Amino acid sequence: MSGAMYTQHQMREVIHIATIKQIASEANVSSTLVSRVLNNKPGVSPENRAKIQAIIEKRNYAPNAIARWLVTQKTSTIGVVMETLTNAFFFDFIDGIQHKAEELGYSVVFCNGNNDLDLILGYVDYFSHGRVDGIIAHYSRLNDLFYKKMDRTSNFVIVEGNVPGMVFNGVQVNNFEGAYRATEYLIELGHKNIVHFTGNLNFSCAVERKRGFIKAMQDHSLPVDDAIINTDFLEDLAYNKMKDLIALGIIPDACFTGADKTAYGVLRAMFEHGLSAPKDMAVIGFDGDVPDTRSIIFPKLTTMRQPFFELGCEAVRLLVNSIENPAALPVTTILNAELVVGETC
Repeated sequence: MSGAMYTQHQMREVIHIATIKQIASEANVSSTLVSRVLNNKPGVSPENRAKIQAIIEKRNYAPNAIARWLVTQKTSTIGVVMETLTNAFFFDFIDGIQHKAEELGYSVVFCNGNNDLDLILGYVDYFSHGRVDGIIAHYSRLNDLFYKKMDRTSNFVIVEGNVPGMVFNGVQVNNFEGAYRATEYLIELGHKNIVHFTGNLNFSCAVERKRGFIKAMQDHSLPVDDAIINTDFLEDLAYNKMKDLIALGIIPDACFTGADKTAYGVLRAMFEHGLSAPKDMAVIGFDGDVPDTRSIIFPKLTTMRQPFFELGCEAVRLLVNSIENPAALPVTTILNAELVVGETC
């Protein structure tokens, strides 16, 4: 075969990426001026800014993240640790984080803890070694080890976590107040025999919702001795507990559940026994979630909807304020749930 032969390597186009010093030399300006353009800072004339920007584009300049960190000690990145990223329940929260971080000029790295404490703690350790400027953790389990680990990091915000006596940047839903309002709403509708299907009481939010229910009942002189039914945040246990009540011939006037999925478990058991809400028993949930069961067309659930998007935005705002103002005191922001009246009350 005649003619020249070229390897794939030889034929590949070579792209030369310039440095700040090279761009400054070509533009006949200082490196400081180039840095101001790259960081969109003032103090550069329109003519110089246009000239420098044209050279940056021509020379394919890309900022070196490691070099920038060495100068600024900032990565402009936030690490987010969550118990799970796969539950649609959290999508608005994630969207809020991304929206606010982009607005404030930060990138975000999400880690899925897969409901495994060791994995969650491992991610906290990973982020704590200078890989991000701060950490947002969505975690409401009552676990001292997690909070001690977080307290050793420099900048962090905990969403839905609550530890008496510990001060940190946090964002919470007012679970007590939301539960109180949900229970009082049932009372105002004329119900007196009201039960509470709790959430998982290993979570502070479930504990607060239970407290809110009890306080509302006590404030209206209604009995609570047999009103608490311990379940979790999922459908199946609530479904089985409601079936047990029905088998005993016990149908309360109304129930407040510690989570929407719990409410859907209650409604599923009622449906299977020919009962409906609110005709046979009124049902109100908490969260703004969707059912796992797809074989039943559920009525629109009355619920206390959490402001997930706002939770995410506020978590980023607090964290960035902590990063950029190291002397700022810790703040806990408390947001209220919204009563959304559906078809079950």
